[in-house]
Amino acid sequence: MSSHILGIDLGGTKVLAAVLDAEGRILARARAKTRGWRDDEEVFRTIIQVGHRAIEHAGIAVDQLAAVGICAPGPIDFDTGYIIETANLKFKNFPLGPRTAEEFGRPTIVENDVNAGVYGELKAGVAQGARDVLGVFIGTGIGGGLIVNGALYRGSSTGAGEVGHIIVEAGGPRCGCGNRGCLEALASRTAITRDIRKAIKRGKRSSVAKLLTKETDLLSGKDLKAAYDSGDELVRNAVNRAARLAGIGIGSLLNVLGPEIVVLGGGVVEAFGDDFVGRIERSARDIAFEINSKKVKITRAELGDDAGVIGAAMLARESLEG
Repeated sequence: MSSHILGIDLGGTKVLAAVLDAEGRILARARAKTRGWRDDEEVFRTIIQVGHRAIEHAGIAVDQLAAVGICAPGPIDFDTGYIIETANLKFKNFPLGPRTAEEFGRPTIVENDVNAGVYGELKAGVAQGARDVLGVFIGTGIGGGLIVNGALYRGSSTGAGEVGHIIVEAGGPRCGCGNRGCLEALASRTAITRDIRKAIKRGKRSSVAKLLTKETDLLSGKDLKAAYDSGDELVRNAVNRAARLAGIGIGSLLNVLGPEIVVLGGGVVEAFGDDFVGRIERSARDIAFEINSKKVKITRAELGDDAGVIGAAMLARESLEG
């Protein structure tokens, strides 16, 4: 049987596909813009095209694949391979796994994107060798993933690990999920942009004001970092507040879960690096009991964009063995 696996990471802005060999090394990649405003069938066609391009770049034929692993945002029904819904895409109860399996003629698993990213870090990244891992990925939203006793923990509901939707400030800002005061509504890139926009409307000055012309505009990690480094006080306050609040959420989770390692990833963490991670870490350790914070390592993810495709591919390979 072939040992090649196709991993696909479906995101709100891009689709990334990679072919991995038996050792879990990436042989070839392909990517395309998702253009998430398009309907589900158009986005699905993009997913399949990017997958075929990665296979072509790897110099293999489709029948040399053993399996396909896909990761996607939002709640996933792991057993059926359906995407239940996604915040930034138009998929709703979409049979992504069965449809992809039909296209490639190979067994296909579908996993939540952050679960796959954390699993990628466990198998090939910064969390190798750990048994209990908390992953928190801070980007447009905030996603989480849990590894318990060396295995991905989905809970009996299969929807466990939604770290972005723990309530950190009761009655706080409204979150995209409909609740108020979620961690995502306080510490994500969307939340940072909202806080900056509100302050500008109140008359505060900021170098990023010119980038926020439409209500839908979101500041990129790169824009935020440039303004932060240039000494923009409004941006610095918003970013530092987000790091402190992220730390409060993570510190609370240290007390609940007692992990060995916390892996911090996502676009905001990648843009701001060690200073941002350090602020989160100090805030988390202030909150957590000493027994839960003494030995825990809080660190940046190291696989970047590859984490999701590696994790999804590894899960697909293991599903063949199991």
